[in-house]
Order: sequence, then structure tokens, then C-alpha cells
Amino acid sequence: MPQRRTARIANIRADALHKLTTHLAKNHGRIVIEDLNVRGMAKNHKLASAILDGGFFEFRRQLTYKADWYGSEVVVANRFFASSKTCSACGAKKPVLKLSERTYRCDSCGHTQDRDLNAARNLEQYPTASYAGVACGALNNPAATANGKAVKQEANSSLDDVQICVGLA
Repeated sequence: MPQRRTARIANIRADALHKLTTHLAKNHGRIVIEDLNVRGMAKNHKLASAILDGGFFEFRRQLTYKADWYGSEVVVANRFFASSKTCSACGAKKPVLKLSERTYRCDSCGHTQDRDLNAARNLEQYPTASYAGVACGALNNPAATANGKAVKQEANSSLDDVQICVGLA
């Protein structure tokens, strides 16, 4: 009986993942995702099972090939892009942002927003926005390939590998 339950849960997750990636690829011309350090995030024992159950690699793999089918563009923001730490209103960066801080409050302009929504807004503007601290030439790194299609990878000099967001344009 436990094997049937485990198989059923796996099938439900796979179905949901296929439906989500198909919806994104069909309905959006440009999809921005973050390249996350999943191995590092899994070291947090309180979050490890939830992170590993997420299937981030499979999500990225499916999204890439489906975007190719439907003519969408997948842009992969480098793991050093500070989407969570950057204010989506003024572009100022926080030096430290704890995972427990679920509401982003900008020290420069006073902008307040849900942390995930703030990161998604930053990803929506990526890579066209001019963020302070961008390394010289970092926005023109060679593209990585996935399933024969180029996937743009951009770099930024700030560290933020905790946030998981998909910014849609």
C-alpha cells in the first residue's frame, strides 16, 4: 500500500509540473528563472525535504524544451543575481536579507513589498534593468545550452541563492 501511495504522489507532482511548464511556455514570450544552488539550500535540514521535493532541475528541463516548442525565450538569471536583496522600486541593495524576513523593506526609499513579489519584479526587469554592482561585461556571458537550444545566462556580483521565483514578462 505505501508503494501505491508514493507512486500516486509522484504522478500527481509530474502532472502538475507538466501542466505548469506548458502553461508558462504557451502563454509567455519571455520567462526568467533563477539558477539556484539547490545542493547548498538542501543543507538546511528544516527545508531540505521541501527543496528536494520541488524538482527544480526537472522544472528547468521541461520549461526549456517546451519554450523551444512554443517559441518562448527562457532566460536564466545567474545564482549571484540579487533578486531578493534588490529593491524593485529604486534598485538599492540590502547587504543582508534573512530568510525569515518575508516582507522586503527598502532602507533607501521605504518601499515595502512581499519578498517573493519583489524578487519576481526584479526578475521581470532582468537583464534590461541597470543594477549597481554589475561586473563589467557580465551581462554578455556566453550562453549555456540545454537540449540544443541556447539558454541565456547573465551574471551579477551579488550573492543571493535562497530565493525561488519565476519572473514573467
